[in-house]
This record gives sequence, C-alpha cells and structure tokens, in this order.
Amino acid sequence: MRRGQGESAPRHIALVADGTRGDLFPMLALARRVAARGHSVRVCGPPDFAQAAESMGVAYRSVGRGVREFLTDEARALHGGALAVAKAGQRHFTESVEENFRTLPAALADVDTVVAAGTQLVAASVAERLGARYHYVAYYPALFPCTEAPPAFLPYQRLPRWANRLAWWIGGHLMQRDIGAALDVGRRQLGLPPVRDIFDYVLGPRPLLATDPELAPVPESSRFAAHCIGCLHPFEAEPLPEKLEAFLAAGEPPVFLGFGSMTDPQPAATTRTVLEAVERAGVRALVSEGWAGLGATPLPEHVMRVGSVAHASLFRRVAAVVHHGGAGTTTTAARAGAPQILVPHLLDQFWWSQRVQTLGLGPPALPRRKLAAAPLAERLASLRDNELLVERAAELGSKLRTALRERPDPSLAIT
Repeated sequence: MRRGQGESAPRHIALVADGTRGDLFPMLALARRVAARGHSVRVCGPPDFAQAAESMGVAYRSVGRGVREFLTDEARALHGGALAVAKAGQRHFTESVEENFRTLPAALADVDTVVAAGTQLVAASVAERLGARYHYVAYYPALFPCTEAPPAFLPYQRLPRWANRLAWWIGGHLMQRDIGAALDVGRRQLGLPPVRDIFDYVLGPRPLLATDPELAPVPESSRFAAHCIGCLHPFEAEPLPEKLEAFLAAGEPPVFLGFGSMTDPQPAATTRTVLEAVERAGVRALVSEGWAGLGATPLPEHVMRVGSVAHASLFRRVAAVVHHGGAGTTTTAARAGAPQILVPHLLDQFWWSQRVQTLGLGPPALPRRKLAAAPLAERLASLRDNELLVERAAELGSKLRTALRERPDPSLAIT
C-alpha cells in the first residue's frame, strides 16, 4: 500500500482490551484498518475472541480469563442491582489486574504503541515501562469525569451537576483505594511508582472517544481533551441467512429483542417473559440468543430465534430494537434509524439508556431487574403508536449515516 504524504513510518502496535464482545470487536475492526495502512498490529484480549480474530485475519494474543466464563458464573449478580454488580466487578478487576501483570509484559515486549480499551487497566503500566506511546479508547463519554453526567455505573443518571461532581469524587476515591492498590502491587514488580490519580492513569494524555459525536459528544466540562474518532463498529451491509430473509419477507417488520453479552441465570424464564410481551403487544419478533441463551424453547410462528447476525443489515429492517444498551448496539440501531427500548443491566448501559430517552429515540428504559411482560408490552405498543418518535429515529439515522461516510479513518488517530 502506498503511504500518503505526512504519514508516519510503520509502527508496531498492540490493541489491548478486556471485557465483552462490545469491547473487543471494535478493536478487531480498528486492527484491520491499522494493518491496511502498513503497520504491524496485534490485538490482546480474553480467549473468548481468538476464533473471531482468526476469521477476520487479525493477529491475536489471548491474555487473562475468559469473560464469558466470568459473566456466566456471576449471572445472578448482573440481575441483582448495583451493589451486587459492584461486588462482582471488584472481584473481576482484582483478578484481571493480577493476571494481566503476569502475561501482558511479554505480550507487548516488542511494540512501540499501546492502545487500551474496555476494562483493561494494566496496559498503561506496561506501556509506561516500555516507554511506548499510549492511548485509551473510550466507548462512551461518561468515562470522563464531568458535571454533565455521573459515573456510568450509577443506575440513576439524572442528577444535578453538583451531585454528578460529588459522585465522580467518591467514585474516584473508591477506585483509587481498591483498584489502585491492586495496580500498585504489579507496578512495583515493574519498577514503577504508585498510581497517583486513577483517571489520569487509565485515560492517559491522549484519550480517544469512539462514539459518533452527533449521538454522544465529548463532555464540555471534562478536564480531559478527548479526541472523538467515531464509533468503531462497522456499518457495512452484509448478507443475512436465507431463513432470516424468508421470515422478514413473510410479514410486517418484526421487533428485535436481545441482550448481547449479558448472561442470564434463568434464560427459560426470561424467554417466557419476552414471548408474553410480544403476544400482548401483537407484534412479530426476532429473539436473539446472545450469551444469555434466549429462545431455546418452542416458539410461535411469528417469532424466530437468531444467532450471531450482522446488526447493521438487520436493524434497517426491524420495527424496533429492544436491547441491553451496549455502545455498539445503541449506535448501530441509531445509525439504522430504528426506535429503541433499552433494558440496561450494568455500567455504561445506564448512560446510554438516558441518552436514548433524551434524544427521543425511545421510551424510558426498563431496567433489567424490573423486566416483566406488562411494562415491556406497554413500551412496544407505545412505539407503534408514536409516529413522532419513529420519525425522530429515522432523521437521526440519516444524519449519522451521512456523517459516517465523511468521517476520517479512525486509525489515523493512533498511527
């Protein structure tokens, strides 16, 4: 490939992420862009995604524990409210920090640029030890301390500015006390000083915000001057399975329901809840299997179970998207112009739920611990009767697609 005027010499780049599919797949997409510009690149992350990386032709190094295994073990915590999630998250972060300090130094030994994402907390220390360039990629604005919103892990996202500021101060103190202590143990082994500020440490001097700015802009009040590079999830049309095409053609556009990488301790019960809501609302539906294993029961003719399919192709052809509120799913549905109903489980999903409601793309969110047939059916019915909401979602989708075509290559921000 011919390099353009002003481009840097080839670099050795590692994209290091921890978390779910929504944390890793953007890094896989970015890796392909980086490689196309002539740089050497590898992705380091949980073993869950090694096969997907291989199918995409991306060099991959497995580090840490399988995230699906962890979420399956902690499925009840995901449905148990903020305190249960916080306790499970603390255990996971501590274990991940210890494991990554054991494996990442060797995995990154020959790189000159480290790009971290998701819940990856150790990459910054290894980059510092190597003297490598470091970037952190945030998938939502509420990772940057600000007064516009509280930390994303709070289920209550409509607080006054003074309360947001206080929540960030308390959250930072708790993270510094708990996660910072685990980091300092590993940093001592690398001959590095203690972490003084957890946010400065993770976000670094050149943070990047991987969101479509028309949907989720950089917070104006944040002290971090993040550079917005656009959502990294691809939006190219890909073929859908023949059976799915036949279902779509057999009637009115269905509703898509799925919770992505969120696991479920009682998938059969959740499936019954979803099916009852669909019956009450009188709609056709696609139930996504996901990591919860939904839809593994006999289904009526107007409901179809789907596995892993191209959301960018599918969401353009559905009446609405009911989902957990991950950054990628929210953005893909918004780009498609589809109304959304969010069922947030944890972390940034609460922030995205509030954002969808603020922009008028869907009704108020239905938190996972309150998921029941009646309120879900009410929200489905409200979308059918709300022409203004449907028009607003379509208008924003058109705007996002236009901006996407004009956006610079995001790989330029790290190369």
